[in-house]
Amino acid sequence: MGMMGNMRLRGIISGLAADYRFIACIPSLAVLFDYSMTLIFSGGKEVLLRFEFSPLVRYAVEHDIVAVYLLAMMLFYYGLAFGALRLLRPTGLYRFGVALILLVAATHVLGGLSWVVRSALYSYAVHGVSVAAIVVALAAFGCAVLRRPACAGTGR
Repeated sequence: MGMMGNMRLRGIISGLAADYRFIACIPSLAVLFDYSMTLIFSGGKEVLLRFEFSPLVRYAVEHDIVAVYLLAMMLFYYGLAFGALRLLRPTGLYRFGVALILLVAATHVLGGLSWVVRSALYSYAVHGVSVAAIVVALAAFGCAVLRRPACAGTGR
């Protein structure tokens, strides 16, 4: 790929990252992937109920409402990501929001793959990505407080 092709690719990626509607779809698709992998590779209802990390997924499986739960989670993730990024778009914190949303999505993708990998070390790595998401959230909060110290205690 030549220099012009490389610049065009960067432009496309920048455009997609700037579009909060596109970014908001990513966690929903990651949840779909996670739960699909979970259902396909868990080895059955009993194994899933025994080893699944999420109590909500275990509840949905136990009560045979997985499809409804999956749809609700996908809509919840999209709505939350869309709303947060739309609010953050005009601020300097938008990039933190995008990073946080992509880390949450990565956690779901890696979590879904954990049913294939089935390794304790891999599970710790997935938890590490979750911790990274928390660090990004704290950094964004700290950045917001440092940028607006005069308004922090006034409610403005």
